[in-house]
Amino acid sequence: MALALGFYIYSLEGRVREAEEQKQKALVLSQQQAMNANVLQNMLDLNKQNAAMLASFIAKVQQGQVQPVTNFTVTAATPSEAASQVAEKINRQDPTLPPEALEKTDNTIVSVKKLTDAEKLATQTANKTKQEAGQTAVNEEYGVAVYKNNNYRNWYIGTGVGWHDGDHYVPVSLQRNFSKDAALEWEAHLDGDMNVKGGEIKYKRAVNKLFFGLF
Repeated sequence: MALALGFYIYSLEGRVREAEEQKQKALVLSQQQAMNANVLQNMLDLNKQNAAMLASFIAKVQQGQVQPVTNFTVTAATPSEAASQVAEKINRQDPTLPPEALEKTDNTIVSVKKLTDAEKLATQTANKTKQEAGQTAVNEEYGVAVYKNNNYRNWYIGTGVGWHDGDHYVPVSLQRNFSKDAALEWEAHLDGDMNVKGGEIKYKRAVNKLFFGLF
């Protein structure tokens, strides 16, 4: 899939959830910037690992290895204007956009397709005809593809209530994520006096389907 002048990256990365709305910023980056992990790390306030993963994801988008969640068209004078239109609409949750485009994930990447040579020639011919007639030049129509990407968090902590043979305990867990699909979890079982009565160590893998691919 050909990409236009830039990527639009919509970042929901925020340290404080109560300030999430203020941190939802739209950025239009060049292809070179969008594939540079250092640029992504600095401009989107990502940690080094998530910036590298996002750069890799964008590279796969450019190579056509990732399918968009939705496609639509916008009318604009230039590809960068088309990207800015989409950025503005997503920022204000414009209901005219497909629901998939408004779904909140850590990163939304929007690419604007280049026109084919035939489409460019048709537009140039139409513009020339209108200009010669003293009319306003027509805008071009651009195809927009939307991609979603989630970062992963390095650590998870958790607690709850458990019971075994009629005795209740408090599980306290600490999970270290090594990638988006692998983690190691330590869990301690505490009694009512906060004494450790047991524990678990678990290695976890992410899977797409459970029960022989049924779910």
